[in-house]
Amino acid sequence: MDRTQVNTRGFTLIELVISIAISSIIAGALYFCLKTALDSWQTAQDELLLQSVSCRIEEELVEGLPDAYGLRDVLEVVDASPQSISVVMPWTDDSNEVYTGIAGYTLNKHIKSGTAVPVAEASLPESEEFKVVPAALRETGKSEDYPMMYLKSAAPAGSRLRFTFHPDCAKDGDVLTVFRYDAAEKAVLAEDINGRRNISQNTFGVEVVDFVYRYFNNSNTELGKDGSLSSGDIPSVTGIEIAFKTRSKKNTTRETLTFVSLRNAPGHSGYLSLSEGGRFIIPDSKNIKALFLTNLSGIKRGDVLVLDAKPESGKDWRLTVHFSRMGTEGAPLVDYYSVEYPSGNQVYVDRPRTDAEIGLNLLTLSPNGRYDYKDDDMGDMVVLKGKVTLEVEKMDIGGAALFVKP
Repeated sequence: MDRTQVNTRGFTLIELVISIAISSIIAGALYFCLKTALDSWQTAQDELLLQSVSCRIEEELVEGLPDAYGLRDVLEVVDASPQSISVVMPWTDDSNEVYTGIAGYTLNKHIKSGTAVPVAEASLPESEEFKVVPAALRETGKSEDYPMMYLKSAAPAGSRLRFTFHPDCAKDGDVLTVFRYDAAEKAVLAEDINGRRNISQNTFGVEVVDFVYRYFNNSNTELGKDGSLSSGDIPSVTGIEIAFKTRSKKNTTRETLTFVSLRNAPGHSGYLSLSEGGRFIIPDSKNIKALFLTNLSGIKRGDVLVLDAKPESGKDWRLTVHFSRMGTEGAPLVDYYSVEYPSGNQVYVDRPRTDAEIGLNLLTLSPNGRYDYKDDDMGDMVVLKGKVTLEVEKMDIGGAALFVKP
């Protein structure tokens, strides 16, 4: 009798356990791979987010906004610390319009003494384009009134005017801009005449958890220590290192380090604004290429300017410039000057009676150049070596600048 054989064999318990174990291992490996991939993606997204926010903060600090200047455009550093800097930016007065019969235009801020004449621009009626036009500053002596400009060529009535210049923060405090870090808010702030804005504000919850400024001079030597400056160091600042750390909601952090060169700073432009009692480090008489007295303003008859260049060792070089005017209300003049080497020993006197607007070249004070500041190996008597400090001992005139080029 045939019997049909039925296979009743199934999985044993051990086989089931092994199968489940293998499946679990495979599932765990797949989960781990997926989690790792997701974590990597989230970390990459977090890092990209931090990079985006950090770059935006850096760009706004350094380059500014379309309607606001950044640190690169600073004209003057007024106060500085590791987490705050107060600066003066270029000021543009666009409040004037050309009217028939009116030649003078009063500015809405004072001009810092010794700085350049404002740049004048005009936009013709029905036009949005501004073009530079020749203009001059009306001589007002030492008046505290707001300065007045006049155009050297006629412009059609209805033309809009704007004047851009270096404002005087001592007379108009609202021209200051402050960039500072607020540790409590974990934010970088900018404060100016238009109010306060949070440079680091974002919709992603990214915070600035650390922030430091460090300051450098024209030779890339750090001034002070870790951003702490003395008042004497501030005029020498030509570059700023900005270091800050941002942190995301997921506690990912990013450190940013950037260096900004202050292209308009006196140490870069070479124009040092003079004031009585001021001191500046200048190149010695062997390594100087330009030393020019310029931007002279606020001059009355009998005014005197005294400059004394003092090396670390050796004799000092002292220049006394006397000013006058042509007639009662005529053009201001450089009447005469004298050189002492050292102080108290007068070695040269000249009476040029030249227009003060031309200025005075301190490297060509005499035909043979024996007693000017520069040592050019041609029989010069004046030799100042090493670190030279130029001091403004006396300054009666309203404003002056010294153009220095090493």
